[in-house]
Amino acid sequence: MTVVADQDFDPQPVIEGRQSALRDIGAAFKGINDEFKKSPPSLPLIRQYARQIDDLSKQQHRWFPAGTGPESDVQTAAKSEIWQQPAQFEAGQVAFGEEVAKLVQAASGNDPAAIKSQAQALGKTCKACHDKFREKDD
Repeated sequence: MTVVADQDFDPQPVIEGRQSALRDIGAAFKGINDEFKKSPPSLPLIRQYARQIDDLSKQQHRWFPAGTGPESDVQTAAKSEIWQQPAQFEAGQVAFGEEVAKLVQAASGNDPAAIKSQAQALGKTCKACHDKFREKDD
């Protein structure tokens, strides 16, 4: 068995993949919010966006391996606190996954108010994690 030395690890594709997935989550979340600006919102489209977020959320635990933070010299908004406080970061990921599951459940129904309420709850979960573990946008 061959063991790859840490110095051979290239963080750039991991970081770029993570950033792409997070942008996709953001775009789907924006799509949901944009639908609620319409009257009536498209529930099938909201369901599709919710499933996209759910699918991506199930991959999130692989997006932050050691060596893919600010020390990597690759541009990232991820703060070093992610790796310094792994239990707190993982708790945020778990909370995100739970809120996404609730959104998918709400979206499977036909109550736009319930879906919107759960989308707002999900947004608060995102914000809480971003406030602690993500650099502010310029």
